[in-house]
Amino acid sequence: MLRIDVSWLTTTLLVAVRLAAATAMVPIFGTTRIPAIARIGVTIALSALLVAAMPAPPIAPESAIELAVAMGTEVFIGAAFAAGFAAAHGAAELAGRALDTQIGFGAAVLLNPATQTFSPLLGSLLSLLSIAVFMSLDGHLLLIQAISISLASTPPGVVFSDFDWGALWRQAGLNFSFGLALAAPVMFMFLLADMAMAVLARSMPQLNVLVLGFAVKILLGLAGLAYAIQFLQSAINQLFFATFGYWEQLAS
Repeated sequence: MLRIDVSWLTTTLLVAVRLAAATAMVPIFGTTRIPAIARIGVTIALSALLVAAMPAPPIAPESAIELAVAMGTEVFIGAAFAAGFAAAHGAAELAGRALDTQIGFGAAVLLNPATQTFSPLLGSLLSLLSIAVFMSLDGHLLLIQAISISLASTPPGVVFSDFDWGALWRQAGLNFSFGLALAAPVMFMFLLADMAMAVLARSMPQLNVLVLGFAVKILLGLAGLAYAIQFLQSAINQLFFATFGYWEQLAS
């Protein structure tokens, strides 16, 4: 006779909710065009494996209200993990958008295959570069490992009441600083170019500085990016290392 363990089934459902919320923004799991049935199947399979590896036996909610509260808690925990990647990815895109605005590429947009939205040229470039670095660092595997550790510290069905909001704000501020650092070398070149253009405008009023400025900024922007590309991977590595540390704080 077939018997269904309701406690195991409920725990797997709660872990699947946490995992789905945590991977909603992560490449391969969330932002790529994978059929919904395949995502659901992979999420349930991973959840079943994580439940099987849990050190403590699963605890099933005793009522529908407790189950709803537990699912809401799991969504919140998963979203806290997803916020780490979203902030890091957003920092790289912020740097690209700032450069697009200064160079003049903001008027031209491309379809970003990672988010299926239109974004400026350099914003799309740095966004895809950050995703490539994230995957090369096995960030998706580290995220699953962090979720597995969090199941021991905060088991499914337990109300998550001691969330460290300070860690989330520090992570967001740190990623914003990294985003500015990614764009800082080229932005400094633009500052010098603007100062030079201001001097030319005062010394040669007949010169059309506006038209000249477009060409100069495009040339400086592309040359600066060509020079700074060798440092971008290291900077993005540090960006995601900070994200991995944030996940470790959430999991413990």
